[in-house]
Amino acid sequence: MLNFVLSLNFFDWIGILGSLLIAGAYYGVSNNIFSPKKLVYHLVNLIGSVLILLSLYYKPNPGAIMIELLWIFIAALGIYNYYFSN
Repeated sequence: MLNFVLSLNFFDWIGILGSLLIAGAYYGVSNNIFSPKKLVYHLVNLIGSVLILLSLYYKPNPGAIMIELLWIFIAALGIYNYYFSN
C-alpha cells in the first residue's frame, strides 16, 4: 500500500482531490449541509470535475473523460440557472 501511495504523481493527487470535492459536495447535499440551489454546490462540483479531467489528460480513460465532461456541463448549467433563473 505504501508503495502505491509513494508511486502517485502530482496529477494523480490532483485527481484524488477532485474526487474528494465531488464526493464531498454529494455528501453535503445528501445530508442537508449544502443546498443544490446554492452556488457553492455547483462550484465545488465544477472545480472537482476540472481537477479530475486535468489528471485524466496525463492518464486518459475515455469513459472517465466523458463523465467528467458531462459533470462539467451539468455544473455549468447549474451555475447558469443560479444567475439567470430569477
